[in-house]
Amino acid sequence: MAPEQRREQLLDAVLRVIVEQGVHKVSIDTVAKEADVSRPVVYGLFDDSDQLLRASLDREETAALAQMAEVVPLAAAGDPVAATSESLEYFLAAVQAAPDRWRAIFLIADASTPTFRGRLERGRQAFIAALATFVRESCPPERLPTLDVELTARTLYALFWEAGRLVLADPEAFPPQRIRAYADTLIPALPAFHDRKTP
Repeated sequence: MAPEQRREQLLDAVLRVIVEQGVHKVSIDTVAKEADVSRPVVYGLFDDSDQLLRASLDREETAALAQMAEVVPLAAAGDPVAATSESLEYFLAAVQAAPDRWRAIFLIADASTPTFRGRLERGRQAFIAALATFVRESCPPERLPTLDVELTARTLYALFWEAGRLVLADPEAFPPQRIRAYADTLIPALPAFHDRKTP
């Protein structure tokens, strides 16, 4: 196997270990066992378990940020209520398309290690900032002076985040269709979008 293919195989194994056993279980031994290779094969590409974990987080963080960038609603779309609901639907599809990536992200969000939480926080803040820009650009100018843009953006972020968790944790009880239907009633009630036409 070519080194780059082997590296991807090992990083896939790291992700499975995180999801199935927890971040604290990532080690040369557990990853070698998960990938069905010997320890020397792992050591041929990574110096230690910390380097393995950092490489895995780098890969998944980059991919997750790319997915999130694609689902941020755009004010230019016209109807901001429909744009927000559609973006939520796209986000849930992205989560379902890469379930291990997002399970790991949700696990790391609850991890006690500040380093892991710090990495996640950067992505979270970037997404909230993008949502704030969307809210600011979508809100009628006369409402902006009294609108709390930051709290509105954080409310939308909380909806996206918790919906992503639910669609993975209990897909039968919380399918995307149920979440979208709820979002279609919730989003128009937010002050930024109140009185807008629903999707």
